[in-house]
Amino acid sequence: MIAEKPNQIMRLEERFYKVASQSGNGMYDLVKKKESGGWLCTCPDFEFRNVQCKHIWAVQLSLRIREQVQARVFEPITGIEACIFCRSGIKKDGLRRNKYGDIQKFRCLDCGRYFTINLGFERMKHNPQGITTAMQLYFSGESLRNTARPLRLLGVQVSHQTVYNWIEKYTALMEKYLDKITPQVSDTWATDELFLKVKGNMKYLYAMMDEQTRFWIAQEVADTKYTADVRPLFQLAKAIAGKQPKTLVSDGAANFHEGTTRNYAFQDLRHEQNTFVTSG
Repeated sequence: MIAEKPNQIMRLEERFYKVASQSGNGMYDLVKKKESGGWLCTCPDFEFRNVQCKHIWAVQLSLRIREQVQARVFEPITGIEACIFCRSGIKKDGLRRNKYGDIQKFRCLDCGRYFTINLGFERMKHNPQGITTAMQLYFSGESLRNTARPLRLLGVQVSHQTVYNWIEKYTALMEKYLDKITPQVSDTWATDELFLKVKGNMKYLYAMMDEQTRFWIAQEVADTKYTADVRPLFQLAKAIAGKQPKTLVSDGAANFHEGTTRNYAFQDLRHEQNTFVTSG
């Protein structure tokens, strides 16, 4: 696909584009008409068949990606509500400037001490908006290359490898953060298994996920599919979420049924076809 490859679309002005020929015969000119908003292309497919060609489709897709990036609103990252020394109230008190950018200074209203908090972006070459945009695009389903391309609209010129490095760094930071909080999940959870290779050996990965937010609550690795004891998975999920679900969806496997009837973590569960539902 044209839009997935680098250097295939060249934007000259708002209404003028050049798009590479897929047969290697140079670039075709695209012009957007003022009166109707339609597009004209100099490729043979458009000129002789008078149909919307793949070059027009590629430009329109590129424009939609651009509009989506521009429409995104990002809240400022703060997350600092109390003094790190005495947990009293705080106020912003100027900036500390260094070669990595400006860092917000805080002053405690009680003990009077100043401090700054490393939010994870201070030593990064690119701004937090570019990094968080990349994370949002990638976890919305875009590839690494398709994530890097729209960032140019924000003035962030990076390769797909840089995006990959960001994903590795900040997902590791988020994992440490998630270990310290209780996730806000719905009352409907889903559980299922996946057959995969772990260190060269084929295993079954059992997972518990929130049906509404798709938050991965807990997981367990086992050697078998239908006979594995999944009660520890249920107990771990309840401990992490701080509650049990009202509805549990599964594929109806026997060990999932045993995990509810013999498991003290999830009480008062009854089995209805492929769904476990609490009596309350």
